[in-house]
Order: sequence, then structure tokens, then C-alpha cells
Amino acid sequence: MRVPASSASRAGASGFTLIELLVALALMGMAASLLLAGLRMAGLVTLRERASNAGLDQVIAAQRILRTGITRLRPVARFDTSRPILEFRGDDGVLSFVAPPFDRDAPDALQRFRLTRTATGDLVLHTVSTRKAGVDQRGYDLTGWTSTTLLRGITRLSINYRGVPESGGDRAWLNRWWDRTSPPELIRIHVEFAPADPRQWPDLLIRPQVATSTCLGDRPGGGCGAER
Repeated sequence: MRVPASSASRAGASGFTLIELLVALALMGMAASLLLAGLRMAGLVTLRERASNAGLDQVIAAQRILRTGITRLRPVARFDTSRPILEFRGDDGVLSFVAPPFDRDAPDALQRFRLTRTATGDLVLHTVSTRKAGVDQRGYDLTGWTSTTLLRGITRLSINYRGVPESGGDRAWLNRWWDRTSPPELIRIHVEFAPADPRQWPDLLIRPQVATSTCLGDRPGGGCGAER
């Protein structure tokens, strides 16, 4: 028995249409998968950009705070030693200095500042008033100091000082500036993060405003010029 040509043609047309439909559905599924993957990638990129921007803001804020404090450091002299020396001590990992409070209108004495890196990787700036009693002003005990965390998750803090070595010679970058009669000409602060951390720290170079002058002629309690 022969199938009429018209019936065979209709069956072939129906079969071809079904194949096309299956192919179209497969292509639509692939397109949907690609679109979903693209959206996920865009979301990850957005999150990374936000994290990067947040990290950049943190670095900028930390550098601004340090620049403000160190630029205005005061070369206050100590007279409890065999020779007058400045209230400034710094090595490769710790920096201690005296400067006005961040609030210029604050009716307070000068502040002691100390920049350190904690064992957990925090960059911390410690402060205490020079008039505050009952605290260790020059030692390692920070009880009674106010601690402000500038950054978290840093792997290294390196501080260098530009000036003439104590033994004499040409100016150079030194890793220690301790009990000197003048402040360094420049201070360089270098911070590193973990390799996977997107944050970057451009080396911070700071020139103290008093790098060419001192207060060694002032007597104790006489201040250091205009405390502003």
C-alpha cells in the first residue's frame, strides 16, 4: 500500500519542524546559560571594583592622616639627658613624634603619636596628650593611649628617614632616627599587603615643616613656637 505523496510531505514537514524546535530550544538554553554566566561575571567584577574602590579610599584616608600629623610635628627638646635631644624616635617599624592635635581648635596640649604595626597586621596610630598623667609617655606600655586603626591586613611596615648619618657623611635613607638634635629631612613610609589583596600603597614621602629648625633653645614647659 502506497502512502499518498501529500501525506508523506506533511509528515516530513512536521518532522522537520520538530527538529527545528528542538534545536531552537537547545540554542535558547545555551544562550540563557551564557547570559547567566555573563551576569555572574559582571556581578563579580562589580564587587571587585567596589572592594578595590573601598580599599583605595582606606589607603587615601590613612595617608592623609599620617601626612597631616607628621608634617606638623614639633621638634620639642628634652633636657633630662646629657645633651638636648628631640622628642622624636623612629626605626624601621615604629615612629614616635610630638605634634598638635588633629583638631586645630582643640584647647589641649601637644599630642604624642606612635605609629606601629600589630602582630595581627593592623596599622595603628596611638595618641596621648603630653599633659596626661599616669601613662608611660616614652616607653612601650600603651595603656592609657588612644589607638586608631588606620588599615587592617598589612603584611609589612617599613619606615625610613632621610638625613645625615650620626657618624657623618653624605645624606642617605636610614632605617633609624633616634635621640637626635634635629628631625629628619624626609620620612618615607612603605606598607605592603598580601599578594591577593587588591590594595596598593604608594610610598608616602613626608617633609616635616620644621625639618630645618629646632626648639633646642626652649626650656622645659616653654613650648615650641606657636602650638597651632
